[in-house]
Amino acid sequence: MFHLQSLELVHWDYWQRIKNIPLNAKIITIAGQNGSGKTTLLDALRTLFGLECSMGRSYKHYARHSGQQSSWIRAVVDNKAVGPQISNRPFRMSGLYDDEVTLICKIEKNGGDWKRQYLMRGGVVDIEEVTEASDWLGVESYRKRLAHAGLSNAMGKVLALEQGETDKLCEYSPRQLLDLVFQVFGDKEVLDAYDDAKRHQHDTEIELQRFETELDGAKTSLEGLRLRVANFHQYESLNKEKRDLQESVLPTLQYHEAREKAGGISASLRASRRHLGSQNETLSSQRQHIAKLAQTLTESRQSEAALEQEENTLREQLGRINSKLKPLESLLEQKQRLEKLAAEADEQVADLAQGLTQKESEFTRLKSERDQLSQRIAADQSTISALQGKTGLPDPDNVRQMRKALRDEDIAHCMLTDIVEVTDPAWQAAIEGVLRSYTSVILLDKASDAQRAYKIGEKQRYNHFIVADRVSAPLVKDNSLLSVVNFTALAPEWLIDQLQRITRVDSIEEGLAFSRQREWITPEAYHFERRGGRSLFVEVSRYRFGNAGRSQRMEALQRSLPRLQAQEDQLTLQISRLASEISDIRSRLAGVDATKELMARQAEFDEAVQQVAPLRMQRTETGTRLGEIAPLLKSATEQRSVTHLKWEQAKAALAETEAQKSQAEKRYSEERRSHAEHLCNLRAEWKHLPVGWRRRAHREALIAEHENAHQTELRLRNLGNQLAREDWETDATVVSQYSRLQHLLQTRVSETEERRYQNNRAIEATINARAAYIERLRFTIKAYSKNIRELGELAGIEVHTDPVKLENDDIQLNQAGLHVRFKFDGKGPIGMNDGEASGGQQVMKSLILLIGLLKSEDGSGGFVFIDEPFAHLDIRNIQLVGEFLKNTDAQYLMTTPLTHNTDVYDPSELTLITSKKKKEMPWAQPIFVLQRKTRGRDAR
Repeated sequence: MFHLQSLELVHWDYWQRIKNIPLNAKIITIAGQNGSGKTTLLDALRTLFGLECSMGRSYKHYARHSGQQSSWIRAVVDNKAVGPQISNRPFRMSGLYDDEVTLICKIEKNGGDWKRQYLMRGGVVDIEEVTEASDWLGVESYRKRLAHAGLSNAMGKVLALEQGETDKLCEYSPRQLLDLVFQVFGDKEVLDAYDDAKRHQHDTEIELQRFETELDGAKTSLEGLRLRVANFHQYESLNKEKRDLQESVLPTLQYHEAREKAGGISASLRASRRHLGSQNETLSSQRQHIAKLAQTLTESRQSEAALEQEENTLREQLGRINSKLKPLESLLEQKQRLEKLAAEADEQVADLAQGLTQKESEFTRLKSERDQLSQRIAADQSTISALQGKTGLPDPDNVRQMRKALRDEDIAHCMLTDIVEVTDPAWQAAIEGVLRSYTSVILLDKASDAQRAYKIGEKQRYNHFIVADRVSAPLVKDNSLLSVVNFTALAPEWLIDQLQRITRVDSIEEGLAFSRQREWITPEAYHFERRGGRSLFVEVSRYRFGNAGRSQRMEALQRSLPRLQAQEDQLTLQISRLASEISDIRSRLAGVDATKELMARQAEFDEAVQQVAPLRMQRTETGTRLGEIAPLLKSATEQRSVTHLKWEQAKAALAETEAQKSQAEKRYSEERRSHAEHLCNLRAEWKHLPVGWRRRAHREALIAEHENAHQTELRLRNLGNQLAREDWETDATVVSQYSRLQHLLQTRVSETEERRYQNNRAIEATINARAAYIERLRFTIKAYSKNIRELGELAGIEVHTDPVKLENDDIQLNQAGLHVRFKFDGKGPIGMNDGEASGGQQVMKSLILLIGLLKSEDGSGGFVFIDEPFAHLDIRNIQLVGEFLKNTDAQYLMTTPLTHNTDVYDPSELTLITSKKKKEMPWAQPIFVLQRKTRGRDAR
């Protein structure tokens, strides 16, 4: 959009000639007394841009006052490109690429009337240079060029607002504001098309009603003859139709329906028989499958029982071997101790006493370690027993207490560990690491139990999640951690989202290739998130999630159990040896002769040496076989469980199939017996029917015409009732009378149908025009709302527009309004004219509503004429309005009366002062100019 640079007036109103009135400022104030020509100056600019003058005046009014034959208005406007491209100049569509463009309006008397013409020139051109120009433009062509330059129809209507209306926009009703916005932003062609369509529809409706009234009158005259003719023809045909139906049609249709029904039943019975045969094959196949599954299940159970028996036998055997070895090994340790004592008999007693103290301390430490190891072995054995299905996995004390409290209150629930199954064993470690902290999460079966459960959790001080809201987990096949997890029941939505966020990667290098915002985890449970990376590794012996996790946990415990037992045995041997050593030292200190004791017990020690070697070999072989049996037993248990499930499912399917077959056989037998009896009766009943009536082609023709026997019977009954009346027409001349009158009315009917077609087209056009009008109105409201919100942000005012309800109905469209609300200084919202705003706020609201009408689609502002915006404002509000005008992009030409309040001139960069025409002077005084310099103020 272009801005004004300068203005020149020749013979405009009472100004003889005023040259180069500067307008190259953002805010221009036109000051002067009432009647000094402030509005006259603005009307000159309106006339220059092809707009109507204010207050009912026109350019002819001002041209006559000069008493001359012609008047001139010339203005220089900028034509600088918007942005770096020269093609963005406002007047580029008119072929003008100079930085400045001159606009000239010539008003001259032509006969007894005045006319105006316009001219555009690139650069700065004086009036004297175009007096002989031949390319003058008319008003409409000139307006179109200005529209291409940015002075759209919207801005033209705003600039043409009456004096005093610009500062009273906030006093408009919502309907008035919506009408003004649409007049400014709306497409006039859309509104005109809508009005034309409604008017055309109204005219066609009136014309159609007239034709239909005339046609109805003519048809009324014909209707009597038509009824008499119809009555005559109907009477002639009814007797013939009744006779044909009774003698031929009805018997043939009854025979056809009975035959078709019997054929359909026969086909249905054959299909049932084939279906029963296929069911026998299905049952045989199912029974064979069940037999195979039963055999497989028996073999699996036998294999599992044999392995369990062998495992128990080996454990008992290992226990017996250990029980035999322990005293023998203890005896050998005593022999070694005695031999050592005998060799060291000559050492000092003090050294023996010191050694006794150390060995007693070591004895106490080893005994404590063995007690802890024994407790761990017992716990692992208990866990293995639970995992094998004998007892449930033990819960921690706080979980056990919480679950008992829930069961006491009849609150159905389960643990998160009960519903998680890992479908890929390679990612078991990652799942265990991520879900480790959720092992004690409790899931409620009913969301309605949440309040009671939370109160119990509060009382128990249960520091794990109790989840009431559960959803079905989706089946995903991607690289997320969720894709390898199967929830056997409803799960927490937050847990599903967490697993879906984590991406599975094969290595840390692959994970680091992703962005920093993406979570990932490796099979070894190294997890990366926004806070960084860490290992979530969990020992296999502590796995808790899914059958696979529990199986791996049982395998790990079974593998570690022999090692722990060996450690326990080792500690037992060490403790036994230390006990013997302590006893020996104490004996030596008490004067016991170790050499004599060794000689006395030599035979006992030799016997122990001979027995230890074979027992140790047996223990090694037994332990090795136990380690081999554990994975075999696990595999056998899993195979037995899967086979048992398949066997149960197959038995249920067989029972269902047998029940269906039994019902089908019973139904088939009953239907077959009934059908045989019906066929016998049918053959005896229809033996008398003529052969010609039995042909299928004849029967199908009758069906196409009469449908079925029931419809024929209904028709015969109806014919009998009709022929019983006494009002039949018997005069044959009514037929010719009706034909003549009908021919005369055909022309009138064609004309009426043409009018009806035109009316339907008019209705369709009205609907389309209304839809276009509503669409344009929505766009207008959206654009204007955006403009006033942005302007409100500049002024520090929150501006809101209520949604406008636009329906495809003329009444609602006429009642629609645009409600705008403002929030000043963080206070509550106020309407446009609800009496809650101060005078300054009223002015600010009106300015926002006005300047919002000026903003173009690219966000740039044009120029606007504002009449006395500072009237009735105090100094503070004048400053606020001035700052708001400075922050916008538009160029302002404001009027103000001469006043002692100099703050009204503060935002102005340029002030034009007008004066009243003196009675003794033929022309008014020139316009004085005050222009603000860079520093301070000065007048010139």
